[in-house]
Amino acid sequence: MSDSDTIMNNLEIGYRMGEKKRDPAAAGASRGSLAAPGFDLELSMDCGQIFGWVKEDGAYTGIIAGSPVTIGQSGERVSFIAGPGLGKRHILRYLGLDEDLDEIIASVVRDDYMKRVVTAARGLRLLKQDPWPCLCSYILSSNNRVDRIDKLVKEIAARYGTRHEIEGREVFSLPGPEALAACGESNMRACGVGFRAPYLLKAGEMVAGGEVDLAAVDEMPYDDARELLMTIPGVGGKIADCVLLFAFCKYEAFPVDVWIKRAMQQAYFKSRETRPEEIRKFGQEYFGRYAGYAQEYIYYHIREKPPTA
Repeated sequence: MSDSDTIMNNLEIGYRMGEKKRDPAAAGASRGSLAAPGFDLELSMDCGQIFGWVKEDGAYTGIIAGSPVTIGQSGERVSFIAGPGLGKRHILRYLGLDEDLDEIIASVVRDDYMKRVVTAARGLRLLKQDPWPCLCSYILSSNNRVDRIDKLVKEIAARYGTRHEIEGREVFSLPGPEALAACGESNMRACGVGFRAPYLLKAGEMVAGGEVDLAAVDEMPYDDARELLMTIPGVGGKIADCVLLFAFCKYEAFPVDVWIKRAMQQAYFKSRETRPEEIRKFGQEYFGRYAGYAQEYIYYHIREKPPTA
């Protein structure tokens, strides 16, 4: 990976040369760096937990709390250029650097299988995503590939969201709930989302109308929050668990998709065909308070090193 300072310097030089028109709003951008021992930015950003970020020259540009940011890493330090309103504490929290990773790993390494899994995913942290973009992303994840989800998120954002520029780098945020709901099904389908279009629109309607209060989810117990999210058409248990895990830090969530089902059946159920709900409950009980971290490590491991039949 390129040196973080070099990344940031190259960005500034290129933009001063006029490669892209500067956004006057970017004048309020701030710069900083954070200690990040044992953290792997690339692994955490590219492992399939987050969508819509733009990777260029070893740095990632995306949206946090409605403001653009570019993040790069050199060794055990993370550097950033952040838009107005964002500072070190926001970046620290978003990247999960405020969590005790040693405690988490000690909690989930319950057996030899998890030792191998965690070793393969060393440096991966769960990112603390903004709830609305996270919900949209995981509605789009239904019967979909990681690369395709990312493409759809970017397409919707580019067509109907808001354009941001941070020191010359362009990125788009998804439209808010009300704006997305107003897009109409034909426009959503034109983005390539297929059967997921009405689900996205209904999610926008329900969040904008207050039927699903995402701000309240943060304070709700896991079971109640899961039940609320599942009132949204198209949001089943797996999608609800992903949103609770990746946006609300409810680490007891244990999303079960086809990858996790395959891995868990082989590792813990003697390759016996097992219902997703049984796997979810086992994962929560076996791994405890950080079950969601265990899930993400297993997810990364199974996708990188799928087991033989």
